[in-house]
This record gives sequence, C-alpha cells and structure tokens, in this order.
Amino acid sequence: MPTNFRRSLALAALTGLTLGISAKAQSSSEQPGAFEKASLDNLAGYTPGKGIASRDVLTAPAAFHPSRVIVRFEPFADRAALAPALQAAGVREVVRTIDLVPGVTVVRTTGDNAAEVVARLNQTPGVQYAELDSVHHVDAQTTGYGVLFIGAPTVWSTYGNAGAGVKLAVLDSGLDTTHPDLPTPVAISSFVTNPVVEGPEDLEDHGSHVTGIAVAVDNDIGIVGVAHQADLITAKVIANSGAGFTSDIIAGLDWAVAQGARVVNMSFSGTAYSQAFADSIAAAHAAGTLPVCTMGNTGVEQVRYPAAYPFAMPVANVDGFGMISNTSTSGSHCSVAAPGVSIQSTVPVIAWKANFVGQDRAALKITGSTNRTVTAPAYYCGFGGNAVDFPPQVAGNIAHIRRGGSFSFATKITNAFNAGAIGVIVSNNVAGLNQASMGAASSSIPAITISDTDGNLLQANDGAVVTIAQFNNGHSYANLSGTSMAAPHVTATAALLFSNFVPAAPLPPLGPATVRWVLEDTAIEAGDIGFDKRYGWGIINAAGAAGYLHGRINCPGDLNNDLSVEDADFVQFAEAYNELVAPAAYTAGDFNGDSVTDDADFVIFAESYNALLCP
Repeated sequence: MPTNFRRSLALAALTGLTLGISAKAQSSSEQPGAFEKASLDNLAGYTPGKGIASRDVLTAPAAFHPSRVIVRFEPFADRAALAPALQAAGVREVVRTIDLVPGVTVVRTTGDNAAEVVARLNQTPGVQYAELDSVHHVDAQTTGYGVLFIGAPTVWSTYGNAGAGVKLAVLDSGLDTTHPDLPTPVAISSFVTNPVVEGPEDLEDHGSHVTGIAVAVDNDIGIVGVAHQADLITAKVIANSGAGFTSDIIAGLDWAVAQGARVVNMSFSGTAYSQAFADSIAAAHAAGTLPVCTMGNTGVEQVRYPAAYPFAMPVANVDGFGMISNTSTSGSHCSVAAPGVSIQSTVPVIAWKANFVGQDRAALKITGSTNRTVTAPAYYCGFGGNAVDFPPQVAGNIAHIRRGGSFSFATKITNAFNAGAIGVIVSNNVAGLNQASMGAASSSIPAITISDTDGNLLQANDGAVVTIAQFNNGHSYANLSGTSMAAPHVTATAALLFSNFVPAAPLPPLGPATVRWVLEDTAIEAGDIGFDKRYGWGIINAAGAAGYLHGRINCPGDLNNDLSVEDADFVQFAEAYNELVAPAAYTAGDFNGDSVTDDADFVIFAESYNALLCP
C-alpha cells in the first residue's frame, strides 16, 4: 500500500494543515462504518464495519492513537467545501491519503480528543465514516510449543504468578549476559577451572538456550520462558570446551543453594559415579532445593549421573506429539518426561578469531574440535600430513598447517596433537575462509581455519604469538533438541508451584519432595500404564499440578503440609487435642478459630482424616 505523504489535497490547501504524528496511545470503543459504495463490498464473506464478530473468537482490548483519525469521504464529495466543517469537528491537519481505497484520509485532531472528533465526523455530511486509528504491535514474541504443551499459560492466568519470588538456578555453560530476552541474574558466578578460571559468559550456547526455556523475559520479543518472573541464579560449571569437572559442578551447586535457590537445573550428564556429588545432591534436597537434571541422550537404557543419584529428579525427552525421542536415555530412575525436540530459545551468536601481528583475523571453527581459547606462538608445519612436518618447537604451542596435500583435516589435527600442539590453525589454499570438519573424528584441542591472505601473513611471521578465541557476536534464537531442553521445562514448572502455592502460617513451605511428588502424580500418562522406564511417571503437566495443589494446600487437618491427612497428622492433632499441650502448639489444631483444640476441631479433622475430604 502506498504510504507517501500528500499535501495537495483540497482539504490541506484550504485549511493550511501540516503533517504531524503524536506518540501517545489510549483505548476507545469501536466505531463501525458503512462502506456502502466501496468496491470492497463485493468481496465474498466481507461485511464492512463488522469484521469477524459473528465468529467465536477471543477478544482483547484494543489500543488507539489519541489524536489520529481515519476518515473516508463520500465519492465525489467536495472536500474544499467540507474544510470548515472538518475544522469545526476538531480536525487540525492531514497526515496522509491512502491510494488503495479512494477517499480514505488520515487526519490529526486539535488535541488528544480523537474519540470526540470521530463522533462529530460521523455526523458530518460528506463523510462516509470516521474511525479511530488503532495501534498494532509486532508479533515478535512467540510462546514455544513446549510452554503451551505443559499448560504453563494456564498457571499464569489462573494463579497470578509466573515464578515471582522464587530463585531458580541454572548450572550450565554460563549466560549471554547481554541478550535482550534474558533476565539480569540476581546472582552470577563461574566455577570453571578447566584449566584456568573462566568468566561467566556463555561461549558454548548451551547455558543461554537452557536458561531461556526456563526464564526468558515476557517483553514482546523473541520467546517467553515457563517461569519468566522467577529470580535467575547462574552458575557456570561447564567450560567453553563443553565439559565440566565434577568438583566444579559441586562448587556451583553449593553456591546456588547458599544463594537461596528453590530449584536447580542441571542439563548435563556423565557416566562416573561420585560419592561427593551424590552427597551434594542429597544435601541440597535436605536444604529445601529441588535438583532437576537430564536422563541423557544415549537412546538406550543406561545409568548416568547426576540422574541416577538419590534425590535428583531426572527428565526424559518427548516431541510435540508426546512421543519419546529416540535419543532419550531410559532407566528405572526416570521421574517424568517433558518437551525437548526442536525447542526454540535464546542463544548467543558465537564467532571465532585469530589474533596475531596486532590484529583480530576472521576464523571458522573446524567441526569436531574443542572450544577452548589458547594463546601461544604458532609455527609453520606445511601440509601436516606426516609426523616429520612438525618441528620440535610446535610442542606446547600452535601448529600452523596449510590446507591441501591430499590429507584430511582430521589427519592434520591428529598429527598436530600427537606432536604436542595445543591448538591448530589451518590456512586456506584459495581465497577466503573454508568451513571444515573432522568428520567422525574429534579433538581435545581447538582448531580453526583462516584465509589464505592471513595464512601468508602468519607464515611470514613464523613464531608470532597467536590467540585462538571465541567471541559473542550478537544474539539469536535457535532450535535445539535433547533432554537438556526438556529439563528446564520441569525446573521452571517447579518454580511456578513454589511461587503460586505458599502455605499459610504456621505451616512449613512446600518442600522439594512434595513438589516432585505432585509433578509425578499429575503427569500425563504415556507409555506403559503407571511407571515407564522411558517416560517415568508421564509427561509434565503444569496446569494439572497447579490444580492439584490448589485443592489441597492449606487443607484442614494437614498439619505437616504433605498434602494428605494421615496418621502423622493424627499424632500432631492428638497432642493438641483438649489443650493437652501449650497454646503455641495446640493452636495448630484449632480449625474453627476459637483458640482451643477441642471436639469441634476433632469433627473437622475426622472429616479430612485419611484424605477423605481434602482430595
């Protein structure tokens, strides 16, 4: 549609109106029009001025500009003659005309009184209709299918909180702290010592993606997280290489619990058992923190850690149809499943560079090599196809290798590693950069490609110190799959429950065992009836879990707040019954509020005993 400004209209000429746009917005009522002579009348199924009101649709309040009005004049109307009437109605200036629909003009009012002007214009002869100029917003933010699948929006709208007041910790590869769709952490630290202490910035993508699933901000851009009002705690425990020491993870978990985390996400796994790690998980649980982790992505039944530790809550991976992923690890320790296939979330844009001779040079990572940053002299090694190509000084330093010579990248990098190199630079043999791969092989040292021009410069300065490094080159959204993406759906759902269901005093707060039990008990049945090694107890159901808690929290008779009225509660009630103990104790059994625990309270308790009432 043409949007060029017009100043040649008779209206503008006669009134001396100038172009202008205000930035305010307000709400107003609908002002339907007639379109009696418009060619649009002939469109099948279109009723001018009525929209789709006859359909069963969801409606939302509309926003309108306070001083902009859309006017359509009757065909062949003398607009010059109309100018005084328009001014009297409150029109000040012409903003633009619309070529697509003849007679449509956008005007600006003399004040923030567009609704009043519309009413007057619709009574003005020669005006076919006038209506408020409404405000639209870009539909940039999306709610991922995983968020919808588990029913998180129902929890937000029904119970009011999306994790507010709850501290949610993510132990992972760090955070893109500048991403506009990620919250500012209330606490952030790095525990990586691989081999030196790394900063908390995410250069691996993984941590930022996981974090976004859980807590991406509700800000009209990108995506929205399951618990987007939660307070984020970030602990970097996975190095830029994509791996992390058990000791670093334990240190991060210890710190997160000390920061007050109610729930912790750990989207990683390994095969080695650690008693210290198991003890740390148990201690975190005892401190009131729910540890959520991944089953792993092996596609077979397997014991992996921390999933198999007691008190950890391991999560399997399903797709948008609720079918278990063929890569999801299974086992008798599985708790629940959650969406984890093609989940869109927040990631940084990671680029590579090689700095030498005082300047950053563009580089590309060779797929299969590690993400580690290294700084050392670089020595030329020819094509690197044979051990004799590598001079002794390359040990402990960087190998500079030329592309070509009928040798694969995997062979060149493996030979460099065997020669003691701590990094590899492969310079191209044609113009530009080359996207290379090690194929099925991998390497524990970083390897990049640079252009032929930069390669010639590096060869001319043989022995120059080079830094191979990643850097954050912006922000993006990517679709990733795995149990790593499933776990934060559960972590954030736990935060929703902690946030929305706070027991009345003197009852204790919900504990991690209770929340886990509710999540498992309300999970959507999948796989075998009851427990299944692939799905656990079923697919996470945030709306169902919230509904369950809503009916049971603060239940009369549930004196220990475990969501059931049973023998343990009977023991507590019996101690208080008939004022057998001090008032501070017996008031816990005072259900009718008369300051004593007596027969009247016993009747209330008996009705709920053994979960006969509250459930």
